[in-house]
Formats: sequence, structure tokens, C-alpha cells
Amino acid sequence: MKRLIAFGLGILALGAGCSKQDNNDRCVGTNYDIQFTKNPAIGGVNNGSIAIFYPRGDTLRYQLNNGAPQANPNFTGLAPGNYVIWVINKKGCSDTTSTTIEAYGPKYAAIKQIISGYCGPCHLNGGASGGKNLDTDASIVASWDRIRIRCVNGAPTFMPQNGQLTAIDKQKITDWVNAGHRITD
Repeated sequence: MKRLIAFGLGILALGAGCSKQDNNDRCVGTNYDIQFTKNPAIGGVNNGSIAIFYPRGDTLRYQLNNGAPQANPNFTGLAPGNYVIWVINKKGCSDTTSTTIEAYGPKYAAIKQIISGYCGPCHLNGGASGGKNLDTDASIVASWDRIRIRCVNGAPTFMPQNGQLTAIDKQKITDWVNAGHRITD
């Protein structure tokens, strides 16, 4: 992972290891295992979010890209795009990680929710029952026809295995498929 350190008006990219802002080595050992959750921006609106849940503390500040550091580890109202998450300690030493806020259409967002709620562990988190893993957006979009056939039509049998989807959830799948079965639908 690269470390990006601000020096006056410039930014210096360092290799893996500690971040250093001056010759006193005050940042030696500043390394955070930054953990966060994120939500996509849905429906062409800037409503994505990032919530940092580790590390947390009164002496830490959190920053996205080149924004102002803040005490709150939650960021809302985010547009789709790439973000650098900064965690900065009271000495001014920092560590970073990167993520992307995806742009989902409202129909696809409903499909993601259905899959997250019904398809694990058979098809999520590395599961590939029947040769289908649905961990990625690309795998879901590529499997649109199988999702429809198994979950809506029940051919050869209904999925998920623990019972049929509700009529409302079946309709959400049908609406997404009829709209074009894309991430942006």
C-alpha cells in the first residue's frame, strides 16, 4: 500500500512502511488496518456512504480524498467514484486505503438486497453452488437469466432452497430483468 503524505502544497508517495512527515521520525510505526463499510449511490443521486469502524478514537481524524479532516468517521452524501480514506492521528501521521462508491440503479439495488438476504452461503462469500458465485456485480449481471429462471419461474426447482421468494421479491427480479438487467437499471 502506498502512503500519501502532504508536504506544504505537494504530496509525496512513499512505498509500504511508515509514513514520515519530518526528519524526527515521529510517524514511525503509524500503520492502521483501516476497516470500513460502504453503500453505493443509488438512482443517480449522491447518496453513497462510507463508515469507518476501525480504528476509532478521540485523537483520530478522518478524511476523504483532499477534504477537510473531521472527528466523525462517517461520510454521507457521496457521489459515485473513487475515494482515498485517510486516518490521521494527533501527531499528524496518517495511513490510507482506497475504495470505490458504485453507482447502482434502484432496481439493481433491490436485486443486491435480495441476493444478500437469500443466497448465502450457497452463492456468496466464495460459495459456488451449481457453478454460480454471486459475490461481484459482474457475476450477478452475467447470471440475470439464471436468477430469473430459478427464483421467479422455479425451473427446474425454485431457489432459494429454504423457500420461495415472496411475490414482491419475484416482481423486483422481473422488473430488473425487463428494464435491461444492468447495474444502472
